[in-house]
Amino acid sequence: MAERVTVVVATYNREEMLVDTIKDLVQQDYPDFEVLVIDQTPDHLPDVAAFLTEFGASGRGQWIRTDKPGLTRARNIGLQRATGSYIIYVDDDVRIPDAKFIQHHVDALSRPGVGAAAGRVLEPDRPPLTVDKRVGWLGYFGTREPGFGTERSGAAESVRGCNMSFVRSVLSDIGGFDEAYTRSAYREDTDVAFRVKRAGYQLWFSAEAWLYHLSSPQGGTRDRTIPVAEDVILNDVRFARKNLGFVQRSAWLARLYGSRVLKAGIKAGGLKDRHAAFRAALTMTRGERRRLS
Repeated sequence: MAERVTVVVATYNREEMLVDTIKDLVQQDYPDFEVLVIDQTPDHLPDVAAFLTEFGASGRGQWIRTDKPGLTRARNIGLQRATGSYIIYVDDDVRIPDAKFIQHHVDALSRPGVGAAAGRVLEPDRPPLTVDKRVGWLGYFGTREPGFGTERSGAAESVRGCNMSFVRSVLSDIGGFDEAYTRSAYREDTDVAFRVKRAGYQLWFSAEAWLYHLSSPQGGTRDRTIPVAEDVILNDVRFARKNLGFVQRSAWLARLYGSRVLKAGIKAGGLKDRHAAFRAALTMTRGERRRLS
């Protein structure tokens, strides 16, 4: 008997792209799955609202409304409402042409010792980002290309949020997603991957479980109200303090200051504000060292 699978789509201010993502998912060739749409959008276009209402009443999944925006919070709502043994997360601006997408994630999660899996991510009209070594390895300073467009499957070091999956019990046991990663939620996917590994499980990269990520400039965590530079600095500092040992953490933070504060500040301006954001991030994340499992 096939394991039941829950697919979670967290969405915020997306319209037609969300509809296309849901349509691809409900056409999957897998015997037992549900789709949960965790919707943080205040108001949809009339035709999109009508589609979502019909979807929620169809028995193919659930349309779950939530008033408080937040990617990690929405992911955790999906975890709480999931009924599958396995849970797949995809973004709300993806296309999934392969009807065996769910099956490929199930195959990856069924491997002995695997607690989470990353799927291949492609972008239309752009060459795939590939690596020769282990997929998802960020390097000592966090500057290495993780290579989630690589063509071969194998062991992985991290996952990417637009196409990742978990054994639900493993994700629940480590406390789900850390909701301290707010707004853009930068590094939330890497953080959860590191915690899965610390819990004693392996990560797997499935080149067969592929999708197109459209990276829409509107909606999602690309909302123009988010101060991206400050937000990325805060979440990158948070990740380093929670997950890295002293030497690597020090090197990581030095690289972050050099690239996100000095280099970016000189090139784009706002050096004083970036420096203030870095100092504020150090203060805000004090004491967060591995406060989750």
